[in-house]
Amino acid sequence: MRLGTPMRIFLVVVVSFMIVGVCGIVVLRLMFSRTREFRAQAYLGQPIVRAIEECRKQTGIYPNSLADLAPKYLPTVPDLPDESNSKFAGWDYHTVTNGAVVSYSLTYFMGRGGVEYYPPKWIGNNEGHRTVILSNE
Repeated sequence: MRLGTPMRIFLVVVVSFMIVGVCGIVVLRLMFSRTREFRAQAYLGQPIVRAIEECRKQTGIYPNSLADLAPKYLPTVPDLPDESNSKFAGWDYHTVTNGAVVSYSLTYFMGRGGVEYYPPKWIGNNEGHRTVILSNE
């Protein structure tokens, strides 16, 4: 069966639209994906994690706040959120107790979402969609 010229043109147009559509979706996902941004912020948080772990190793307990890490474990206090000045970006630290086990969480808020560290994993949280982006295992 031989296709006529109008049918060939139609198929070429349909296939072209499909290719352009798929490429467009890939490009949009790359443009609007926050994974690279989250991973970069997680790498910036690694010195804080090391400082928290070093503090625990030397004192036997986790620090009460990130401010307790400076100047012995970190050169300066990490950037902290300040809701009183409408500054919502920054590092947030909490110790977590689950029975006899004490751990911590470290979060950097970035607009709608951010990065969260629950030892040993960094998680990207994009408006509730959570993905492991880095692991310290």
